[in-house]
Amino acid sequence: MKNRFMVLAVVGVMALSMVACGSAATNTETESAQVEDEAVPTASNEAAQDLEENSIDFIKQISNECAPEIDFTDCGTFTDMLNKKKITAGMGYANITVGDVDVFAVTSGTYDNMDGNMAGIDATLFTYDDGNIVELGKICSGGTAYPIATKDGYIYTASNHWVCKYVIGDDNSLQIMEKASVVYDTDGNGTYFYESEDGGDYSQIDSAQAEEIMNQLYDEMGAADIINFDTVQ
Repeated sequence: MKNRFMVLAVVGVMALSMVACGSAATNTETESAQVEDEAVPTASNEAAQDLEENSIDFIKQISNECAPEIDFTDCGTFTDMLNKKKITAGMGYANITVGDVDVFAVTSGTYDNMDGNMAGIDATLFTYDDGNIVELGKICSGGTAYPIATKDGYIYTASNHWVCKYVIGDDNSLQIMEKASVVYDTDGNGTYFYESEDGGDYSQIDSAQAEEIMNQLYDEMGAADIINFDTVQ
């Protein structure tokens, strides 16, 4: 289901809000760079509470907490952001194309993904609008087993319990086009959920359908190109 990802056991449970923040900032080349460092709380009898912790709003919240905050008000170009030390040592940057939008991605830290890429698990995304730098938004994955990837006009992030597929709208808005997640009960039985910001009504999608979509999204991410960041020295 998660081809091209090394999925390792996680010992113990940590709060998801601690995920990603600075976890890849050491440029490590050790085996630990491939360890999934995210553990989503398991479901209780109140599944709605756990679903909220896998919701689009929660993923946006942790992305805003973990991706770097950059003051670019005095910068006219992406090069200015580098020259004016807005992106500091240990952070990474990459120029990517998402659909027909040229994007400048900045991650809080890079790590050797053992495949020739210096990957990242969070990013603040920028583009130009009428010649001015604008921030598109922030994204993150749940651990180093899920490096941010892009393909066919989409950006992918994931964890062991959710996967997101982003698109950039005509108004330069960063949107989660598809998100699938799973919540496990105390017996290990999974219930799957599907959400989107495209304005459609997906309330009729049941757990089995959401599981199929989740597997498909993992496959898409596994076939996507991992963003290769240049690390600031």
